[in-house]
Amino acid sequence: MANGKIYAISDLHVDQSENMKWVEGLSNEKYLNDTIIVAGDITHVLSKLTRTLKALKSKFKDVYYCPGNHELWTQSCREDNELQLDNSIEKFHHIIELCDTIGVRTRPGITEQGVTIMPLFGWYDESLHTPAPEVESDIRLWSDYHRCVWTDEVPRDKAAEYFVKLNEANLLDFQDKTKHPKMITFSHFLTSKKLMGAYRDEMLRRQRYVRKSENQTADEQERTSAVIKANFSLVAGTELLDKQLQVIKPQIHIFGHSHRKMILDIGDGIRYVNNPLGYKFERDSRLIEPPYELYEIVL
Repeated sequence: MANGKIYAISDLHVDQSENMKWVEGLSNEKYLNDTIIVAGDITHVLSKLTRTLKALKSKFKDVYYCPGNHELWTQSCREDNELQLDNSIEKFHHIIELCDTIGVRTRPGITEQGVTIMPLFGWYDESLHTPAPEVESDIRLWSDYHRCVWTDEVPRDKAAEYFVKLNEANLLDFQDKTKHPKMITFSHFLTSKKLMGAYRDEMLRRQRYVRKSENQTADEQERTSAVIKANFSLVAGTELLDKQLQVIKPQIHIFGHSHRKMILDIGDGIRYVNNPLGYKFERDSRLIEPPYELYEIVL
């Protein structure tokens, strides 16, 4: 049928029971002719990742997905040790094979409506880093530093280059706009300094709102404070992704990672959308604004 819809979500973080309940509570009938794009950060636990992807595949006609940073955590993950996944590169490729087994798409495809959907793998480097006096630019403040394991072939400072390079074959196949006039791309990570600046503006707006809130618990106040003090731009993404976007020029690019709802025009002809579910404390404190639902993409 040609009337199927395309939806987007990111940062499901089903490690939290409320979030898993949200995913499994999606209608079993409403979306059977539809497509969902999941822009990374489902969970670092492989059994929960499998459970979530299977649940989504049972509810939607097609599921498109790219791993985020949380999926590549291996340290302190007993399940990964049992599977003998020694490093984050190995775990990434294990997840891609898992998706193939379940029927989840991690490669470009074309919907029945003629819309090309292209996942873009990535990581972060310092190309989006914007120093600020009030926040700490210390990579050790981020869990990835402690929970990801890299290799001699792909050290941490080359991870962004490695993952972005995996996209190159698809770029060659899909850059002809006459064959692909309707295109949606998605990545977990942010793609440019302009996008990072838009995130920073939104973050400042949300911070002002949160500081006025009288409803936060002590735990929520502590966690919100930690988010505000660590410089997200250090781990936000890479401009290597922007170079690829400017080659293929999609109408819409979906991204995640920032845990802030945004629909942005940054002047390059691409509409940028972030629709995270995020953590419960972010929803409770309104760092992430309601409603908490799938975003319908309309070209």
